[in-house]
Amino acid sequence: MAIEEKGVIKPSPNDAATAAISSTKKALGIGAWTLLVLLIWCGAYYLVIARNPLPGDEEMITHFQAHRADFEEVVRRYRSFDAGPDGSPGDWAVQEGTPVLLKRAGLRKHIFGTSPLWFPDPYSQEAASLLRKKIEEHGFQLFREYGALVLRPSPKKRFRAMNLHYVTVWKDFMFFPEVPRIENGELLWPINTRGNYAKRRRVLPSLDDFPDHWKDYECVLRKIEPQWFIRMCNGH
Repeated sequence: MAIEEKGVIKPSPNDAATAAISSTKKALGIGAWTLLVLLIWCGAYYLVIARNPLPGDEEMITHFQAHRADFEEVVRRYRSFDAGPDGSPGDWAVQEGTPVLLKRAGLRKHIFGTSPLWFPDPYSQEAASLLRKKIEEHGFQLFREYGALVLRPSPKKRFRAMNLHYVTVWKDFMFFPEVPRIENGELLWPINTRGNYAKRRRVLPSLDDFPDHWKDYECVLRKIEPQWFIRMCNGH
């Protein structure tokens, strides 16, 4: 209540206290709203951009170990299949027993070999010099026998996801015909005829989170066993 003193109306102590409380509440309200908006933004950023929505490494490793014999048989069938002049490369997946095998292993039929090729003793000049001769003799069948193989797990929608930053991210399994060399956290592909490593890929202790400094279209690896790895890629 205001107090009148010699014609001048002064606010009472109660009025001043009330105004101070009101001002404090207003400031607290603004601060609370700011904090809430910040928390919502951080949560949305994590869920939509930063969070890795793909299955965890341990789940994939446990599945691999439980079905190791099936994985090895799938690799054997794929590498040894020869479609012949009248067949199709995809016919390997419809051989007797192969559809059941793939289903049991939790793998899709879309397996492919990648370059360069892994001949025995892959880091030697002898292996590097074989490439041209072998391709002239055997053609692209070599990629089945000597390429590092990508095995895609099923179902596709569990192991492939959309992401606002990277557009698409996915995980799969990778098999190397020879034991690859890993140095300074990088897997080294076989050398070429100039003595240089054909490729390098980062090998990380975990792929449960997106890696730091992940380049566009980069694939990174986690080792399961000397010739078996989990691979994670982005399609930005």
